[in-house]
Amino acid sequence: MKKRTFIFISIVLCLSFSLSVFIACGSSSEYPDNFLVIDESKEYQSVTGFGASAAWWAQTVPQGSQSATSLATSLYTDEGIGLSIYRYNIGGGSWDYDAYNDHGAGDFVVFPEYRNTQSAFIAENYDESKSANENFANPANYDFSRDANALEFMKLCAAQEGSTVERIILFANSPHYLLTASGKTNGEEKYQSNLPEENYEAYCEYLIKYLDYVVNGLGLTVESVSAINEPQHAWGGDDSSQEGCHYEPEELAAFYDVFSRYLKEFNTANGTNVKMDVFESGNYDVYKSKGRVMEYIYAMSKYDYFEDIDTISVHSYGSPTSVEARESFVYMLNNLYGDKLSVEMSEICYMEAGLDEGMTSALWLSEVMNKDFCNLGAKSWSWWMATSCDDYNDGIVSWMWGSENGEVVPTKRYWVMGNYSKFVDTGDKRIEGYVANAEKGIFATVFKKADGRIIVVLTNTGEEKVAINLPEGYTSLSAWETSDNKDLEKVYDGICGKTYEAPAGSVTTLVLS
Repeated sequence: MKKRTFIFISIVLCLSFSLSVFIACGSSSEYPDNFLVIDESKEYQSVTGFGASAAWWAQTVPQGSQSATSLATSLYTDEGIGLSIYRYNIGGGSWDYDAYNDHGAGDFVVFPEYRNTQSAFIAENYDESKSANENFANPANYDFSRDANALEFMKLCAAQEGSTVERIILFANSPHYLLTASGKTNGEEKYQSNLPEENYEAYCEYLIKYLDYVVNGLGLTVESVSAINEPQHAWGGDDSSQEGCHYEPEELAAFYDVFSRYLKEFNTANGTNVKMDVFESGNYDVYKSKGRVMEYIYAMSKYDYFEDIDTISVHSYGSPTSVEARESFVYMLNNLYGDKLSVEMSEICYMEAGLDEGMTSALWLSEVMNKDFCNLGAKSWSWWMATSCDDYNDGIVSWMWGSENGEVVPTKRYWVMGNYSKFVDTGDKRIEGYVANAEKGIFATVFKKADGRIIVVLTNTGEEKVAINLPEGYTSLSAWETSDNKDLEKVYDGICGKTYEAPAGSVTTLVLS
């Protein structure tokens, strides 16, 4: 493998710095209190979409069912919230060997059994007299009907009338268990590197077989493949409850060197342009001792394939509401690599038990989205699992997994995500905008469309309504509100006045022109 030599620059960050590029809020004596500042001349990142993951639940969606139609419509059409990014999970086969619990076939509902995944690789066909690479390269060893529900549901979402799917991303949490050091889809011990180097190519074969089926079997366009998920996490020990694989930075970088070659060969053979998605970092907090995000990026920078990398995928779990953590990461990223690397936020959920269908977690979601767009500079934003089936807050809709005609119940998180995804399209620019001299809990995220309209997602997390002073120069205003009593409801359409009243505990999308 060919490596390049880079000089790693150690940077001491001052906690008090401010970044002119990423502004989420501000204040100035030149503005009255609660004044919505919009500066169209200052454009930042172009938006590349909103999405959610189909992990752990899409395999339970019965084909041809009313549930399938309702879910696809509510998530991936403008009748719903018009998500544009579909994230399909390539399972590691933990369902096949029953990694975590004894359960009957088809029982996906009881936690944590539903975290297991099936695999298209037929483990019974594994020939011990042949290498892992030979086994996983053999097309006869795959049966994609084993994950037919998930695959067909993805096709339904992409092919349905009015589909808003623009980007399909295939992602894996762990290599197939037959390729791991532990023989499971998590390590025997915490921080155990679980993919031996001799199985790098076999894992690539596994991923490419899935990619080939989705592209050539289902006829879908795949934008990228994410082979590694949250590599810095422990993913081992007795308390592991889902598929996951730990990689040290050099291991991750070396694997990507092999996988990049496989992707190039696939693209050449199929006339495609599938990219390598890196690296689903579990966090972006450069100060956390186990975060190590910059170590992984630096390790990749030693290889030639790094020249083709222009985006880093991160998750927002570590410090979900921290401005400092985001700006520290961006500051270091820009100082080391200039403007080479942009950021996509590819996963987060509200990690608390109890299915909150109200505004508490919805307002939190809007705060995270605001800070990811404004302080992290994220181009895209994706939630974790699209559906919940139990007493936990990891979905944006509630649906009883496996049901033929199960009711799809939107949470307030669903509607608030729609406050962004239904109005901000791919290619729209985030521009400078904030509420100056704002009362606590008031913030705005501002975008500009190609036709000149301004989209403002205005959030009031407080307990009192607040009159927002609007800037001059706009003549018309439309408003869609999500609050305790409204679900992304159009509440105003008319002349743009001098103020707009943001209700207590609400998220409102304003369209100005």
